[in-house]
Amino acid sequence: MSTYFAILTQIGEAKLANAIALGQTLKLKNMAVGDGNGTLPLPVRTQKALVREVRRAGLNQLSIDPANASQIIVEQVLPEEVGGWWIREIGIYDEAGDLCAVANCPPSYKPLMAEGSGRTQVVRVVLIVASTAAIELKIDPAVILATRKYVDERDIVVRSYSDAQMAAHLAAADPHPQYSMRTVSTLPKFDASTKLANAAFVQQAQGNMVKAQAIAESRKVTVDDIGSALYFTKPALTLTIVRPDELSITNNTGKCIKLFGYGTETGTLSADAGVLIGYGASAVQSIAIKPGQYITLLATYANVWQVIESSADMWRNPDFANYFNNVAPTPPKFSDSTRIATAEFVQLSQGNLVRYGEIPASRSLAANDIGSALFFTMPGQRVTLPSPESLGIPYNSGKCVKFFGLLYGGELVPNAGVTIGFDVFSVPKVTIKTGQFVTLLATRTNVWQVLDSTAEMGRNADFAGVLGEASWRRLPNGDIEQWGIIKGSALMAPFTPNLAFPMAFPNACRAITVQCMNELSQAGFSGRTTDKTLSRTGAWISNSDGVTAVPDVLSWRAIGN
Repeated sequence: MSTYFAILTQIGEAKLANAIALGQTLKLKNMAVGDGNGTLPLPVRTQKALVREVRRAGLNQLSIDPANASQIIVEQVLPEEVGGWWIREIGIYDEAGDLCAVANCPPSYKPLMAEGSGRTQVVRVVLIVASTAAIELKIDPAVILATRKYVDERDIVVRSYSDAQMAAHLAAADPHPQYSMRTVSTLPKFDASTKLANAAFVQQAQGNMVKAQAIAESRKVTVDDIGSALYFTKPALTLTIVRPDELSITNNTGKCIKLFGYGTETGTLSADAGVLIGYGASAVQSIAIKPGQYITLLATYANVWQVIESSADMWRNPDFANYFNNVAPTPPKFSDSTRIATAEFVQLSQGNLVRYGEIPASRSLAANDIGSALFFTMPGQRVTLPSPESLGIPYNSGKCVKFFGLLYGGELVPNAGVTIGFDVFSVPKVTIKTGQFVTLLATRTNVWQVLDSTAEMGRNADFAGVLGEASWRRLPNGDIEQWGIIKGSALMAPFTPNLAFPMAFPNACRAITVQCMNELSQAGFSGRTTDKTLSRTGAWISNSDGVTAVPDVLSWRAIGN
């Protein structure tokens, strides 16, 4: 037996048999898909529902299998905006909501775009039925998607029909017998009567230019110029624009004049007395037409010509106003595109800080904080550091944020999966005290590196040290201080060194003090050492009266460099 198959349910068999007997149709409407509750289900005739349904929607197509007339093909398209579940079972429902057919299928995961992948998926079921004519598709075409195959097939049908109709139309001797073929004379220009117009009149009156016409000398616009494309043939010529009503042009009749810069000559369009040339919402007295530029004027009122398109005087166009003033829009913060950078963008991106900001309460670092100097205004506040990637910061783009303790200190704590690098190590947090500062640099998608800091100076190599029973610490001037507790020597001469410093002084031990820690020490005894044994690496120390040494517990402190 096949692993994957489709069958009619008992309800489906009964409804199909009834439809065949009564000469009616079984109207299939919806298809549901399910995940089988995590396992591959086995279709059974008695099923009335899927094991676990995850989606139900209308069918996209129901057709007879062209390779087998006793089989029907049922399809549904799953759009890319649905998913996030597995498909292991399929159910087909009629318009009454009854499960008429059920099938299982090889498990297929339907992803969502939010998961990083998306696709449109077609689910198809093939059913063997007693009568394909007794099954009907019930759909709402307004909400059902069509597959590419379905659209292509319908396109072929429509194209074949339209091609046949067009071929018959073109082959006909007189495809438009209803139209008159009368020839009429050309009417006067601007005639607006109900007389028949010929093609020449239409060409003069409408969008096509009547002709290209040269302007060989300075002059005024004439009626013959209307609808023409004019150009200057000599330098420094002027075309004077007269009132539209002087040319018998009535208001708002769409009459235009076009000028264009041809060759190397520049000419001037000038308004006659009492004439307005509108450019945007303003009126201009004259416009220079340079080579390669054009302008179209529309007669709108008795004394107004409006510029409706122009590449001349582009500085009057709002989209170019900033360009001519050397102003450009500021790109988004962190942009690394090839767009023009403004001074504002540079200030946001480089060494100068963007702003001086307060942290009045514990919160997470935000993208708007990058490039800022932030300080705590209340004690005990904490800033949580999300990953640089989550803030939209490109990898290794040099983006920084500075924190400093003004009146109060605070803490910087990374989110889970985020690292604070301090030197070559990572730290669980950084504590900033009053008067201290720290600058963080986003170096990787999940790393904030301490770039400069006066906080936690113990991590600075100049202040390095070890704290314990035997301790040492370093100062920036090169001094090293060491201290500890040790049992003193029980022997005097030859004064064998019994103290080894935690670290050897690079140059010399300059001084050492010894203190007995035994409160019952005998009178006259004290912690002692001798210069005969003092070296870079250690010394002899004991509790002694100068004659006898007692091995009491001693504390010692040495300074050197």
